[in-house]
Amino acid sequence: MLTAQPPPEVAGEDDSSFHHVFVEFMTKAAQFEELAESGERLLGRFREELEYFRRPQIPKESDVMNQILKSNCTVRMRSYVEAGCRLHYQNISNINQCELYSFGISSSEAGLKDHIKKAKTLLEELECLVENVYGITLTSSLSALEVSDSHCLDNMPSTDCYAMEEDKRADHLDMDVSLVTVMAMVRNMLKLDYTMQEKIVTALSLKTPASELEGYCLMWDLRPYIDDDVMRLAWNMCP
Repeated sequence: MLTAQPPPEVAGEDDSSFHHVFVEFMTKAAQFEELAESGERLLGRFREELEYFRRPQIPKESDVMNQILKSNCTVRMRSYVEAGCRLHYQNISNINQCELYSFGISSSEAGLKDHIKKAKTLLEELECLVENVYGITLTSSLSALEVSDSHCLDNMPSTDCYAMEEDKRADHLDMDVSLVTVMAMVRNMLKLDYTMQEKIVTALSLKTPASELEGYCLMWDLRPYIDDDVMRLAWNMCP
């Protein structure tokens, strides 16, 4: 009597490659997170530097300030007050590109634009990795189906050993599908986060209102498109 032999490993043959890609994906996701934090610091610096030039005038109606001004009534102080409590180079309408760079506004803006380029490159790499694991999973699924169909056509009796192998392959495929799903979710979140960052950087200018800048900084800090539970799940799934 012929004994049914368990079919060769199919679902698990690409398991090592699959998990390697998943680890690489999460590594790049972590790099994206680090970039986002760096971008947040650049945005904060841009806001700080810009607001430096938009400081309010000295409140001369204050008794304390009046006393200070009167006790320091020098020519320099009078000129400063008459100029609206701003030095000439602090008038934003007089700032040229060279001066902007000196005060950090231009460098912050350039840093943010460079940040967007790096984030876009990382996002494209994440897209490629998702497509890669999708292809691996699809190939494994089709191979498993072919082996299963072949076994049925051979009309060989099922055995406990074969059933165990079938369950093992099914578990592998379920895990792979779960990883692909999580990767797609993470990719989609980061893509939305990147789009938000890109829109913020594109909207920045010397005329951006303070309230709008504050909103941009708040949104960048909150990162509303990132679900922390999904990110924790993804990290917990790392082998």
